[in-house]
Amino acid sequence: MYRKLIKTVIKYHVQNKTLVSIKLDVKTILRKFITCMVAKTPISIMIEPACFCNLKCPLCTTPHKYMTRKQGMMEYETYRKFLNDVKDFAFIFTFNFAGEPFLNPNLFKMVKAASEYNIFTLILTNATLIEENRRIQEILDSQLNVLVVDIDHIDPLLFSQFRKGANFESTIKQIKKLCDAKKEQKRFFPLIVAEVIVSRENEDQLQDIYDLAMNKIGVDGVWFKNICFPLHSKGFREEHDVSELVEKYLPKRSKKKRYNYVNGNLELINRSVKCGWRYKSLVLWDGRLGACCYDYDGVYTFGNVNEQHFLDIWNSKNYRYYREKLIKFKKLELCEKCSTE
Repeated sequence: MYRKLIKTVIKYHVQNKTLVSIKLDVKTILRKFITCMVAKTPISIMIEPACFCNLKCPLCTTPHKYMTRKQGMMEYETYRKFLNDVKDFAFIFTFNFAGEPFLNPNLFKMVKAASEYNIFTLILTNATLIEENRRIQEILDSQLNVLVVDIDHIDPLLFSQFRKGANFESTIKQIKKLCDAKKEQKRFFPLIVAEVIVSRENEDQLQDIYDLAMNKIGVDGVWFKNICFPLHSKGFREEHDVSELVEKYLPKRSKKKRYNYVNGNLELINRSVKCGWRYKSLVLWDGRLGACCYDYDGVYTFGNVNEQHFLDIWNSKNYRYYREKLIKFKKLELCEKCSTE
């Protein structure tokens, strides 16, 4: 994702001739980089504002019965405690995990607080809750850097089936309203990026979706993402036949796919032998630190930022062992079904 992010940011500023508008606190960035290299602090941190969702997408375990851990919303006090712990070395905050971040009423207060410490911020959203003028202005005033919105289909029926609970016309209208407001106010940020999950249902419409997003809605960029089946979830695996998932969702012609289907089994294409999560961290809504973005059920957690300093947990013997010996080399049981690239 971060390679896509850097490419999109540079492309946007070159096209709009706004490279000179990027205000960088070089001393702060350099100090954080040195801290990261020497003290081995995390490069990026994923934050879970809310562990529930307003949609029930068929390929997501979050709003369904499959998730086994308790669901809830991050309290602002938990976030402030965590932010105070990491503000001197944190580079990137990604606000998203097992839920819809817009459901947390303090989301953009969180973003604005992070921006005060030169932390690059990114939110991933299903884009169904960008509704009233007050919320749009809140987004624009928060100093958010990137907002990733889901636009997977140009067909309203397929859209509502893939994003169950969302309305195509309403969602597109809301995204366009935000894009228009951003342009009217001559804002450079947030960059608004449409993310398209490539599936068998839309692989022949990718150019049409791109044109809709760029030319009619007015986003700043489009990312195409390989479809991922949540086979890490025991409940999901027990209730879904792999062959049926493949027949319905796995692209046939597009090169943009994560798996090959061979002899009744899904085989990950270009599976890496090492995991980038040895350099990253995850803060669940209740303050616990999680192993990675694939552990939706919070099976592997390490301390709680409500009770300990972030660095005390990060540098603890247990967390270091998992990062350096298990997560790094994909030796957890969870890693056997991991389909992240």
